[in-house]
Amino acid sequence: MTLIQRRILGLLRGKDNLQNRCKIVRWMQKKLILRSAMKCNTCNKKMKLHKRFHGDGYQWCCTRNVHHHIDVIASVRKGSMFFRSRLSLQQHLEFIYSMATYILIVTQFQIFRFSQGLRQIDLLEDRIAGSSRTLTKMTSAFRKVCISGMTKLRQRGGLRVGDPHHFVMIDESKFSHKRKYNRGRVGSAWRRSKKWVLGILEVSSTTRKPILKIVSSMSSEQLLPIVKRYVRRGTSIITDEWRAYRSLSDLGYDHHTVCHKRHFVHPLTRAHTQHLERAWQKFKVDVWQHRANRNTKLLKEYLKIIEWEHWLARKHKWGILGRLLHDIRKLYKRH
Repeated sequence: MTLIQRRILGLLRGKDNLQNRCKIVRWMQKKLILRSAMKCNTCNKKMKLHKRFHGDGYQWCCTRNVHHHIDVIASVRKGSMFFRSRLSLQQHLEFIYSMATYILIVTQFQIFRFSQGLRQIDLLEDRIAGSSRTLTKMTSAFRKVCISGMTKLRQRGGLRVGDPHHFVMIDESKFSHKRKYNRGRVGSAWRRSKKWVLGILEVSSTTRKPILKIVSSMSSEQLLPIVKRYVRRGTSIITDEWRAYRSLSDLGYDHHTVCHKRHFVHPLTRAHTQHLERAWQKFKVDVWQHRANRNTKLLKEYLKIIEWEHWLARKHKWGILGRLLHDIRKLYKRH
C-alpha cells in the first residue's frame, strides 16, 4: 500500500465531524484538487478561508468595506469537479479511491470485489451515493478525466509504439453484444452496428502498451492508416494471415505472420500473437464488468480508459490513484 493510499484511508476512516471535514479540505488543497486561493468577483481581491460548522467545514469569504458590510461568500468547491454536487467531499474521496483500487471501505475492513467489478449496488449499500443516477454522473465525470489524459498524451505525440528493440502484435476482435440460443434482449436499445476493435500491442519484458481503435470493417483501407499512424516504421510486427496485412512489408515494417489454422506458434520463426490474445480476454472482462458494451459510444470511452491504465496510470510513481488525482488536477486547473 502506497503512502497516498494510507493517507486517504486515514481520512475515510475518520468520523464525519467538522475536524475531519476540515482535514479533507486541507488535504485536497495540498493536492491541488481544490483551489488554495480564490479572488472575489466584486473587488477582485483575495478571499479568506473561514470555518463553518456545516457543509464542507470551510468557505471562501470576503469582508472588505467595499461590499457595504455584506460578506461575499463562495463555496470551497468552486472551480473543482465537486462543485454543485450534493455529496460530501468524503463521499467523493471514497469514490475516487474505489475507482482507482476497486476497494470499498466498510467501517475498518477492506472488501475486495474484483470478481464482480465495481458494482453500483455495492456503492449504494456503502452509502457513497444515494442513487444509481448519481453514480452514473460521477462515473461519467471520471471517464472524462481519464480521456483528457490520453488526449494530452496523443497531442504531445507520445501515443506511438514500436522501435528496433520491441515488437508489436496486431489483431482484431469483436466486442459487440451477441445473442445466443435466441436469448437476450432484442429491443431497439440493443441494436447497434457490429463494430470490430483493432488491437495494437507493444510487448517488452516489463510493460504492455495497447492501442485500441474501433473500425467499421476489416479492410486494408480501414486498418493500414491506423497502423501507419501509431506504429513507427522499422518495427517488427506480428499478425495472423489476414489479407489486409499483406502490404505491411511494403510500408517499411518487418512483418511476420502465423497461421492459426495450423499452429499458434510458428515452428520456424517462433512468431505468435498469444500476448494479444490473452489481453483480449482481460479487456473483454473489464468491459463486461463496467457494462461498457451497451453502446458504441460507451465502448469507445472505456477502450480509452484501458489505454489510460496501461500508458499513464501504471507508470505513475503513486500508481493508478496518484495518476487519477494528477489528471483531475490538470483537467480542472485554472487557466
